[in-house]
Amino acid sequence: MFDDDENDDMTVTPKPQTQSALPWWTAAIGAGVFILGGLTYFQSAEVQSLRQDVTQLGLNQAKENAALRAIFAKSDQELQGVLREFRTELASTRQQTTEGMNKAQVAAARRAELIASQIEVRQKERSQQFTEELAKVRESHDDASNKINSITTEVGAVKTELETTRSNIQETRNDLQRVRGDMGMMSGLVATNSKEIQILRELGDRDIFEFTLMKSAGLQQVGDVRLLLKKADTGRNRYTLELLSDDKRVEKKDKSLNEPVQFYTSSRASKQPYELVVNEVRKNAIVGYLARPKLVLAQSRAK
Repeated sequence: MFDDDENDDMTVTPKPQTQSALPWWTAAIGAGVFILGGLTYFQSAEVQSLRQDVTQLGLNQAKENAALRAIFAKSDQELQGVLREFRTELASTRQQTTEGMNKAQVAAARRAELIASQIEVRQKERSQQFTEELAKVRESHDDASNKINSITTEVGAVKTELETTRSNIQETRNDLQRVRGDMGMMSGLVATNSKEIQILRELGDRDIFEFTLMKSAGLQQVGDVRLLLKKADTGRNRYTLELLSDDKRVEKKDKSLNEPVQFYTSSRASKQPYELVVNEVRKNAIVGYLARPKLVLAQSRAK
């Protein structure tokens, strides 16, 4: 029974028969043919469109080329026109430049002539001025020569006068006396009047201080010492005085005319003494000079 049931089931669901169906590759080929045909059609349409585009592009290119040719032709015409204008302007400029150069040359020549004439006038003026100045210089030179001659004459006269003065000084110097002072030392040259006192100054070995000492005046400063007249005897031409030096009082009593009164001071280190000489005795007054040794001379002798 079991076998019969199985046979009944197989009858109910029979298997399909493969012998009656188309093979699978046939369908694939058909599909491929269909696709290929579609692609061929599409490609043909694309090629046709591309040809139309190329044709249109060629037409457009031709139009553009024609337009470019027209533009180039127009530009060439304009360029030729510009060149013609430039050549015309260049020729005009050359002509104007030539005319300007000619005018400039004429103006320069006139300017040069004017400057040359001015220079000539200035040269004449300067030449005349130089001549005048030269004449003045010559005149001044003549005046200078005359002045030099006059000065030379005056110098000669001064030399002669100087020699005479020197001779007189020498004679007067010979008249000056050299005597011993009240300290027993040989004095310098002693002057007895104002002329001889001036000669002592000119000799320059001592400082000379002239004085007129009044009895009523008390202590009087003479040089770097102070003097006090105590007595003046006009009948005997004698006097007595006190001198104050280095805070010390020294009395010089009953001295005569032209007698060198000698003393030392500690303020001036010198081996030579001061010398006071009275040349005139008046009533209650005496006139004379103080001779002070110079330090330089004293120091040189001390060496």
